[in-house]
Amino acid sequence: MTVIDKTDKPLKIEQGNLYATIHPQQGERVMIIGGSETLMARCSDAGAAVLPAASFSQVKQNEFDTVAAPLSIHPYADGAQWTAKAYEALRQGGRFVADFAEADSLPSATDFPYAESLAGYWERLKAAGFSTIFFQQLSADSAKEAVLNGWTELVPSKYPVTVNRFIAVK
Repeated sequence: MTVIDKTDKPLKIEQGNLYATIHPQQGERVMIIGGSETLMARCSDAGAAVLPAASFSQVKQNEFDTVAAPLSIHPYADGAQWTAKAYEALRQGGRFVADFAEADSLPSATDFPYAESLAGYWERLKAAGFSTIFFQQLSADSAKEAVLNGWTELVPSKYPVTVNRFIAVK
C-alpha cells in the first residue's frame, strides 16, 4: 500500500515549529499530547477540532486524524507507551506527528524520564504498528533557536540540541 492510499494529508516535515508539519485543516480532529496552549490555539484557529491530552483514558479508538506530541512525551515515566496509545487513537490513514529529543539534548533525566535515541524512537513507532515513517533530525544552536522551534523544554540544555521530528502514518 502506498502513502497516497493511506492519507491525503501532506507528508512533509517542515523546519521550525511543529505546527507547520501538522498542517491542520478545517474539520480535522487533532489531539495534542501535553497541552501546548499555543499549538492548540493555532490548530483551532485553522478550523481543526482540538483535544488536549494528558491521559488517553477517555480517548476512543480510531477517533483522530492527527495526534501531535511537541516534545511533550519526555516528562512522562510511561512515555514509551504513548506511541502505542497514539496509534490506537488514530483512524486509518491518520498521522502521529511528534518531536522527540535525543537523550543527550534533554536538560535532566529527573525532569525528563523518557528519552531514547533516533533508533529507539524508530523501533518504538514500528512496534506500535506504524508502517510509514518519515523523520528528520533538526537542531538548535541556542536557547533562542529552541524557543523559535517551540522547544521551550530544551532552553536549559547544553547546546547544540538535536530533535527528531517524525510523521508516522497508521
